[in-house]
Amino acid sequence: MALRIINKQFQQLWQEIPEEFGFTAGPLEDDLLHWQASLLGPADSPYSSGRFFLRLDFTTDFPFKPPKILFQTKIYHPNVTEDGKICADFLTEWKPSFSIGYILQAIQSLLLFPNADNPAAPEVAKEFLDNKVQFEKTAVEWTQSYAVE
Repeated sequence: MALRIINKQFQQLWQEIPEEFGFTAGPLEDDLLHWQASLLGPADSPYSSGRFFLRLDFTTDFPFKPPKILFQTKIYHPNVTEDGKICADFLTEWKPSFSIGYILQAIQSLLLFPNADNPAAPEVAKEFLDNKVQFEKTAVEWTQSYAVE
């Protein structure tokens, strides 16, 4: 069942997400359970000049359980660990109605609106709350170093 749903969502993905969002996504080597995706950092964020690559690993329990999502591009963000794991409400409060397109848009939204109340990187979250200028400076530097094509 999961493969059928993932395949259907893959076919519908580009109808769900406008092209100007700058997403790419698809299975790795025709394996529907393992995907690579990329997204552009949102305008008006310290990530705006970057393209960020992610890995999405689905289980046969999808859509009843969320995929495991890892940033493959290094990013300075309160909700992303040093090894790329994401801590986000949409994953902890998962609903089977969430589509792959929704996931990608939620990640892009998380880049625009970090949630320091639910951090994956507590030191980065503290800096985001206490010294936003320094946080943004570091986030821009990391984006320039790791996410610019």
